[in-house]
Amino acid sequence: MAPPLSELEATAIEACTAGGNYLREAYRSGETDAERLDHDVKSSADTASERRLLEVVRSRFPDHRIDAEESGIHDGDGGAYEWIVDPLDGTNNFESGLPSFATAVTVLEAGEPVLGVAYVPMLDDLYVGTRGEGVRYNGRPVSGGDERSGHDERNVNPSTATVVSVIGHDVKRRPEHAAISESINRALESRCKRRLESWSPTVHWGLLARGRLDGIVCYRPDREEQLLGELFAAESGLETDAGEDWFVGACSRELLAGLRTDVTEAIDAGGQ
Repeated sequence: MAPPLSELEATAIEACTAGGNYLREAYRSGETDAERLDHDVKSSADTASERRLLEVVRSRFPDHRIDAEESGIHDGDGGAYEWIVDPLDGTNNFESGLPSFATAVTVLEAGEPVLGVAYVPMLDDLYVGTRGEGVRYNGRPVSGGDERSGHDERNVNPSTATVVSVIGHDVKRRPEHAAISESINRALESRCKRRLESWSPTVHWGLLARGRLDGIVCYRPDREEQLLGELFAAESGLETDAGEDWFVGACSRELLAGLRTDVTEAIDAGGQ
């Protein structure tokens, strides 16, 4: 028997806040160990947070499959459900003393995201996106234009837009992908007022859903953040488009068209 969505949601919120509460204290104390690699950082905070998330999820749904960023796949025989657990989205930020990081959980049913939860512990911000029910920020329903003071989200001009760029972990390791990413970034900076490079995508997906940011461009993004983000984008009413290895979302059709052009032209040119 399929669990009610409300039960999945309550468990995901409890898991994210359990991990997030630990991260808040660890961030303030600074008592973590970090291994700094060429393109990433591994922190003891990742595994400690993940342990707390998994304890919650497995206590409620012991038979569900879990894909955890640190410990990998935990098989289950719970049918169509899979939990994607990101215990610390923004490890580089965390270990650099930047308070932009989150815990996140996405629940898939038959391979499709039905629930996404992201908790930003330093701000006590909670985002919940549910298929067919929209996105809530700290319990309040939001959409992509809610917090755009004095603007009509449908008419945002690219020259005034703040856009976030997201890349997956493999991009900087592959010269051909890195060249395309750099080409996309140059085009965005030419078209838009400001480009933010995200090291904590779930934080920015939440801000985009609220209308605090105008658009997002993802090139070869990582699964653990992207599935949550696409659910947030759909449920908050953003304009979206996607290709084999890219995704764009925007608060207006005009901005979406510009972002799509920047991405596809850079990919077609191979980063030249």
